[in-house]
Amino acid sequence: MSLNRILVTGANGFLGRAILSLLQASGISVWATDLGEVGCVSDIAYRKADITRPEEIKPVLENATTVIHVAGLAHIFSLDANSVEKFRQINEIGTANVASAAVAAGVGHFIVISSVSVYGPYTQGVYDENTLCNPVGPYALSKYNAELRAIEIARESGMALTILRLATLYGEGDPGNVGRLMRTLDRGRFLWIGDGNNRKSLLYKGDAARVCMAVAERPASGINIYNVSAPACTMREIVDGIADALGKHPFPVRVPAPLALLLSRHLSRIPNRRLAGLHQTVKKWLAEDVYDTRRFEETYGFQTRTSLKDGLKREVDWYRKNKKSFKF
Repeated sequence: MSLNRILVTGANGFLGRAILSLLQASGISVWATDLGEVGCVSDIAYRKADITRPEEIKPVLENATTVIHVAGLAHIFSLDANSVEKFRQINEIGTANVASAAVAAGVGHFIVISSVSVYGPYTQGVYDENTLCNPVGPYALSKYNAELRAIEIARESGMALTILRLATLYGEGDPGNVGRLMRTLDRGRFLWIGDGNNRKSLLYKGDAARVCMAVAERPASGINIYNVSAPACTMREIVDGIADALGKHPFPVRVPAPLALLLSRHLSRIPNRRLAGLHQTVKKWLAEDVYDTRRFEETYGFQTRTSLKDGLKREVDWYRKNKKSFKF
């Protein structure tokens, strides 16, 4: 284990911090990089670097044997004209820069944090790693293209590559969709659409960190792609779990799914930027989002440890303690 020297990019982010803390507690040799002037996890060597600038990232990789590439752009909910290029530069070009620098530094194993969004905004049935990708939107497209760039570099160089397609992450300090839902419920602005029986895939950030450590600790060869998620749960279970932890329950009236789809389709046609994506949002809310994770679980003997109820409670407890000082 001491021979494995791990660099974590995006170390100050939501998942990066969880990975660093777990590796540090396990006594693994690890250091970190991100855009901030200082690192967020104490007692870990840190160096500022911009992954879109190859000249900055190359020196950081010296002596690394493994790279966990977490850095990326996500959670931009109000897209503007610059968003597409930002996603491309950071997620696609940035990944290619880090992968190329890893090859030059002699890194043996490159681990890319990707997303199940590469399959599309929702699933029809249960998707495994052989399902054709159909990324929709600038984020999903940039993550898919990042995978392709990393695969190309790995094939040409022989560097081992592991791509982890993670389900929607949640947990303390969550900046994503579960966090948005929590804040909507807390403010009393939630309205039920549909019956809540459609299934969704989530992954607690602590379990995601355990996934990364398991992959980093095991020597890899070739190119491997894995779906990673906790067991699927229903939308009702997610909402009820957050509501119970908050002690606030949504208004019991429900909008039937067919009516919500009809109304959102018409409203999305109104020339109003805020309403433009409403129909797609409603469709995604009502859709299934389920993935086959057996390949990863059987390869690594891995099972998630944090139940949905416990993970949501931890997120809500953190939110209550920090919502006055934390910028969401």
